[in-house]
Amino acid sequence: MEQKRPIVIGNVAGAMEDCPHAMLRMVTDGQLDAIAGDWLSELNIAWNAIRKYDDPTKGYEVGFLEQLDDSIDIIAQKKIKLVTNAGALNTLECTRKAKEICERHGQGHLKIAYIEGDDISDIVVSKEKQDALGGIIHLDHPERTLESWGKTPLCGVAYFGAWGIVQALREGADIVICGRVTDASPVIALAAWWHNWSYDAWNQLAGALVAGHLVECGPYVTGANYSGVRPYLEGMVDLGFPIAEIAHDGTAIITKHPTHAGFVDELNVRAQFLYEIQGTQYINSDVLADIGHVKIQNTETKNRVRISGAIGSPPPPTTKAITVAIGGYQAEATFYMNGLDLDAKERFMKQQIEHAFKGANFSELSIERYGSALLNPSKQALGTVCLRVLVKGKTKEDISEDVFRKQIYALRMQFYAGYHMSLDFRTMSPRMFMELFPGIISYERLSHRVVIDDRVIEVKHHGITAPPPGKRPSYETASPIDLSTFGFTCRVPLGTVANARSGDKGDNCNVGIYVRRPEEYTWLQSYLTIPRIIKLLGEDYRASITVERCEFPEIMAVHFRFLDFLGGGAASSNRIDMLGKGVAEYLRSKTVDVPAKFLSNPISIG
Repeated sequence: MEQKRPIVIGNVAGAMEDCPHAMLRMVTDGQLDAIAGDWLSELNIAWNAIRKYDDPTKGYEVGFLEQLDDSIDIIAQKKIKLVTNAGALNTLECTRKAKEICERHGQGHLKIAYIEGDDISDIVVSKEKQDALGGIIHLDHPERTLESWGKTPLCGVAYFGAWGIVQALREGADIVICGRVTDASPVIALAAWWHNWSYDAWNQLAGALVAGHLVECGPYVTGANYSGVRPYLEGMVDLGFPIAEIAHDGTAIITKHPTHAGFVDELNVRAQFLYEIQGTQYINSDVLADIGHVKIQNTETKNRVRISGAIGSPPPPTTKAITVAIGGYQAEATFYMNGLDLDAKERFMKQQIEHAFKGANFSELSIERYGSALLNPSKQALGTVCLRVLVKGKTKEDISEDVFRKQIYALRMQFYAGYHMSLDFRTMSPRMFMELFPGIISYERLSHRVVIDDRVIEVKHHGITAPPPGKRPSYETASPIDLSTFGFTCRVPLGTVANARSGDKGDNCNVGIYVRRPEEYTWLQSYLTIPRIIKLLGEDYRASITVERCEFPEIMAVHFRFLDFLGGGAASSNRIDMLGKGVAEYLRSKTVDVPAKFLSNPISIG
């Protein structure tokens, strides 16, 4: 059979409420076969649960529909396929709205399919249905089960793979709307459909998985969230979104439209590769990818980076599932202080608050200082820090306005010298928050359906699986080198010589740290041990946190996973950096002993 050219897939969303003109710009300027967008995360699964709880007709991503309304005429004219996960928790309603948009634009001839079965809300509320599927166990702590969680499930989703989307495309769908598929599934599906891959094309699927992972966060691979951005700042506005060109063998080129802002080179692609991974094994619903030796290489053409080296094997018979429960209610107030004696001012405030609320029925009271003040600042803002007061309650009444807002606002007259605060009283009113249980569920036994042309098509699992890989490998470097052999050192921030990126998965945070030259990597492997990264974490490390370590030699990276680090995860964490995105930059700011010979071309300069 003649091999087809690579499929060209443009990414048009990397998160909820992403750039509102990304889709229109991509389809207008790009020569594309398809577009895909990733509107979902664990965080907005929880937020959509709140929206649907308040209004059963909601629970999908409105931003997708707004972009579709702007772009549908060009999509139809250019015959571009579109796959989205914007259906979230209400795929049916999202599809109905998309059909209305097509009809209004005179594009009612377009075929729109949607995927069913990922909404497992009926399962998470029924012990009998859970038992029939073998139960739902915790993703990272197999000794825990959904039944033992202690929360009342509200809804749940299972992470579906690509084959339902592939079936819809084979049935002639122009637009496929999904709920909770894996982040890379739209890209995997488009490549599998285009190249007519079989279920067991493991290496090709693994390659498409990596490509999908690289483009799923939009501008994160075209210059955003990149620690080495300093030399590229000129013209870095309104960044372009990425394009993946996936070949028949699963290798890919990551690029962007030449007239759109930003840049794509091997260093910032490495950053996105390391984002939110959990180690050298990438477990997906359709393939288990060994990504430990993936190569990321610049080509001879600017803004074109080649990706290769992923090795695929059969996936486990299970898939990830998220269960959502109402965690309670929370409210917060933000205070500012500046000048001298900040520790004394903080103590004065804390003891006042703790005394005022000693009889309150809070489930949590958190008072935390953020930032540090410059000595002899050139303006007041540079000498100011903030104090965040966060309370949580099991019921709305526990933190009602009478209980929290009125009391915390009244205390302002008794606080420290120079007191000032945010007067946004909305934050002091109770608002619901959700808690998430990340688990695994039998994927083989779940009903996976495509709805197209008023037909329902069952997508049967192929049954080709392998046992789950078990505990992820964690290790120090195989052959550490005496650090003194690198010569004289200077005490400088780690980020002087190393790039990094961090992210979240549930309650876990990952950090990938990488360097530019082989000798620097030899040093990094020996220097950046588990005990040393724990020391660098400082007071953010707790004994309850498990640290895992692995290496990516082809991209000169050391990777860490911090389990149970984020205070419950995005939906319920007390952290301002609830997604762990700033952890890498915190570690890069910590001073370490770097060989002086590595410092001639610093990445960051403080």
